[in-house]
Amino acid sequence: MQAQRYSYTAITLHWLLALLLAFQIALGQTLEGSNSPELFTRYQLHKSVGIAILLLSLARLAVRLATPRPPASEGPAWTRTLASIVHWLFYLVLILGPITGWLLVSTAKIQVPTLIFGVIPWPHLPVGHGWHEPAEAIHGVLARLAIALFALHIVGALRHQWLLGKPELQRMIPFARDKAVVAAIGALALIIGAFTVGKLVSPDRSRPTAEKRITPVVPASSAAPVVPAATEAEETPTAETVETTDASQPIADWTVASGGRLGFTARWNGEAVDGRFSRWRAAIRFSPDELAKSTISVTVDLASADTGDGQRDDSLRSSDFFDAGAHPNAVFTARDIRHLGGERYEARGTLDLRGASKPATLRFTLRIEGDRARVAGTARIDRTAFGVGQGEWAATDAIAAGVDIAFSFDATRPAS
Repeated sequence: MQAQRYSYTAITLHWLLALLLAFQIALGQTLEGSNSPELFTRYQLHKSVGIAILLLSLARLAVRLATPRPPASEGPAWTRTLASIVHWLFYLVLILGPITGWLLVSTAKIQVPTLIFGVIPWPHLPVGHGWHEPAEAIHGVLARLAIALFALHIVGALRHQWLLGKPELQRMIPFARDKAVVAAIGALALIIGAFTVGKLVSPDRSRPTAEKRITPVVPASSAAPVVPAATEAEETPTAETVETTDASQPIADWTVASGGRLGFTARWNGEAVDGRFSRWRAAIRFSPDELAKSTISVTVDLASADTGDGQRDDSLRSSDFFDAGAHPNAVFTARDIRHLGGERYEARGTLDLRGASKPATLRFTLRIEGDRARVAGTARIDRTAFGVGQGEWAATDAIAAGVDIAFSFDATRPAS
C-alpha cells in the first residue's frame, strides 16, 4: 500500500506536541515536595511549556480544519470511530489542560506572575477564586487522561503498522517511506528521551548563580546573630586589618560613592537565596568623635530587588511580600550609634517596611583615611515582623523568618 502523507506543517506540529507532552507529563510528576527555589522554578517551566502546548495545539487544530488530510485507514467502523474519538480527545486535553492550568495560576491565593520561559509576560485570566477548585480537579483528570491517550495512540499506530499491514508510520514520520522499523525506533527513542529529560531537568541548578557568595567578616564580639550573606568579591575591612586614624574628626555630611552594594540572603527550604537592591540612597551625618550627634538614614527602593530570577523578583514586589506598589520604600533610621572598640560600630534605630515600624540594629566596620571612608556591615531582620510573606508564605517552614543583610560602600566628605 502506498502511504499518503500528512503535510510537513502537520507533521512538524504533531512531533513538537508529542515531545512537549512527554516532557510535560514527566515534569508534572516532579511538582511535589516542600516549597523550594528549585520547585518554584520547575513550576515556572511547567507553566511555560503548558502555554507553548496550548498555542501549538491551536495551530495544529487550525491546520487540521483548513488543509486536506489523508483519508482514514480502512477497517471496521468501530475502529475508525475509536480512532476519531482518541484524536478529538487529544485536542481536548492539549487545549483544555493548559487552560485549566492557566485558571489555577490566575485564581491562586499567592499571585505569582508568569514569564514564558523567563522572557514573555503572560497575563492572568480575569476570573474569581471560585474557579480554582473546579479547575484543579479538571486539570488533574486531564493529566491522567493525557497519559492514557498517549499510550493508546502509540499502541494504535504500532498495531496498524505491523498487525494490520497499513503504513501508518510513513504518513506521519518524516523520511520513513521505506524504513518503518528504524523510524519507529527513532520516534520512540525521542519520546522516551523527552520524558526522561522532564524527570531529570533541574532548571534552578542549571542556571548560573547570579551572585558570588562571599562570607562577610563580622567582628567576633558582635552579639547579633549573623549568617553568611552575599557581598562583593572584595576584601572587607576588619578591626584587625584597619589602621588607626586621626582621632580628631569634626562631624560632616558624607556622600555615598557609586559602586556600593546592599545585599540580602534568605533561606528557602534550607537553601540560601541571595539578592541585592540596585537602587538605594543614604543620608549620613557622622563623626567618630561626635556619635551623639551622628545620624544615618537609608532609603531602599523595594522594586529594585534582584535575585537573578525575573519571576521570583516579581513575586517579591507583589502584595504577598514587599507590596512595593503600596509601600515602595523601606527606610532605616538610626540616631543611636555606639563605638564597640577599634573600627567596630553599632547603629540602633528603626526600620520602616511594608507599613510596619520595628527596632533594628546593624553593626559595621569603618575605616577613614583622610576624607574618604570605607564601610562594611551586617544586620538580621525578622521578615514576619513586617508581614513580608502572606498566606502560605507567612509560615517559616519553607522560608525562614530571619533574613540577613550585608552592605559595603565607600563615602566621601567635604575636604576639611
